[in-house]
Amino acid sequence: MKSFRFKSIILIMLVVALIPFSGLANAASGKEITVSIDGRFVSFDVPPQMINGRVMVPLRPIFEGLGSTVGWNEKTQTVTGNKVNISVSLVLNQKQATVNGKTVALDAPSTQIKGHTFVPARFVAESLGADVKWDNNKQQVIITTGAEVVKLDNYFFVYNSSKVNATDLAAIRKFSANFKSTNNFIFDTSQYSTAPMLYDALKAEQKKLGGKIAGIQIFGLASDVPSFSYIHKMKVSEGNFEWNGVEYDKSGKPEKFVSDLFYSNFESESRHLTDVNVYGIIQENQPVSIVPEWPVSRLPLTKGELSKYIGNYEAYRKQVEGKSVPTVALSAPYEIQDGLAQNDIAHLMKRMKEEKEFGLFSNTDLRVYYNDLAANLAKENKSGVMDLVIGSDGGTEGAALKKSGKDYFFDRKSAASLSSNYYTAFLWGMSSAKGLDANSIVHDGMAKGKMINPIAHTIPTYDRGVKNYLWLQVLAPEGDDTGDTWFDYVAVGKEHLEMDNPFYFVYKYYEAIESGKTRLQSFHKAQTAYANLSVANKNTSRFLFGSEMKYSAFGYANVISLHYLGLADY
Repeated sequence: MKSFRFKSIILIMLVVALIPFSGLANAASGKEITVSIDGRFVSFDVPPQMINGRVMVPLRPIFEGLGSTVGWNEKTQTVTGNKVNISVSLVLNQKQATVNGKTVALDAPSTQIKGHTFVPARFVAESLGADVKWDNNKQQVIITTGAEVVKLDNYFFVYNSSKVNATDLAAIRKFSANFKSTNNFIFDTSQYSTAPMLYDALKAEQKKLGGKIAGIQIFGLASDVPSFSYIHKMKVSEGNFEWNGVEYDKSGKPEKFVSDLFYSNFESESRHLTDVNVYGIIQENQPVSIVPEWPVSRLPLTKGELSKYIGNYEAYRKQVEGKSVPTVALSAPYEIQDGLAQNDIAHLMKRMKEEKEFGLFSNTDLRVYYNDLAANLAKENKSGVMDLVIGSDGGTEGAALKKSGKDYFFDRKSAASLSSNYYTAFLWGMSSAKGLDANSIVHDGMAKGKMINPIAHTIPTYDRGVKNYLWLQVLAPEGDDTGDTWFDYVAVGKEHLEMDNPFYFVYKYYEAIESGKTRLQSFHKAQTAYANLSVANKNTSRFLFGSEMKYSAFGYANVISLHYLGLADY
């Protein structure tokens, strides 16, 4: 029985196809057909095809997924597969196969589609007794062999079929096949015009599949795969006789920003996911969650750009393999208080490396620049791969040397010209990905240069609360007996970061990096921690920086703003 079962599995892998059940005709509805074997889904560069009422599937990925070798004889047009005591061969375009020397009839001839050999297998279930079922609701072929069912989390790869070319789609499929420990689903969004509609569709699909979600990878600009809209409205204080404490655009036509955060959980009601605002979540108690349950990444490129970047990402992975990559920080702080650069991310990073309280960057070379930033950036790019951090005011056009200035040390032109080596990017304090469209430094760096997987903001960051030093009560100097209360600037430590300081995200991100997590895992961990902190403090008022405010409101906005752009790690 054991030997028979093993042979059955191999034959099933050779030629998975649908028995012509009455419900099979519905498989031609346009939704992609999936194939699962003992609970695990099979990834294909080219998906199963419905041909003359039969589902044809690619042979190679099924064989190789089981550790079998696959051979191809161009002269005889013969495909072979070998594993342990099983030998299979079939000639292209013929309606028979040979299994251990025995001829077996096929339901339809094997064929070649886009360079891949496709085969049917109606005879598998009829001849070998394998359990093959068709789930019309899921558009899924379910094959069970008696082996233990594998329960894997689901990863969605979301794209718009009308916004990619054949090369892009092939690259997307090949990339998704690299995820070996998840069930991977290619999800076409072309019929969904708004993010709430897509949100509901993904939620419904996940409900059908069951299990957990490992992540969502989006391919395309916000105009290709819709992003959620956000408007700035929040109540940061109780107000006074002059002001009700609510800040928002009173013009009647508030500027709309975009965010993908809400794809990271299915706890929200989609009817509240249009023009999301902090005021609505906190003061109006709208059922909208900002705490991510899984990572969301978006590659904000469009037709003809996607496949090139996916190739660059694979080249980057090879370039950094086995290497210690230095972290290079370029900072142009503009919030100066009593000579202290409060919003200087590089200063915090240096302290996290030098001070025992943090103990980070222990195995990383950290290099920081404050002067000649453009020249030093070019120099570092030529010297090798790097993890780039930029702290600056600025926006989609670039990083400015001064607040609200246009004197950029890193702009769209220079981002496109940094081509000596690949580099990841962490763009802090600037809305460099505003709009998630093609008009930004992030787009040009990824599409034309060698920028890889930037972490960036889509909404202008609100720096209130971003502090390296707090004006706090301190102990009186020794010998002072006046009874006066003494205050001084105190360097922000871990406990101070938990006072709704946006630098809390930075600390948690590098803490996760230090523990060995990937960049996306670290981003997700930091974003989750920052979101939970903001939610926990949503009703907490603090007198920290000269006025009493609910600084968690800014935390909500910053969580909604932060994005991981590029490709998920596998």
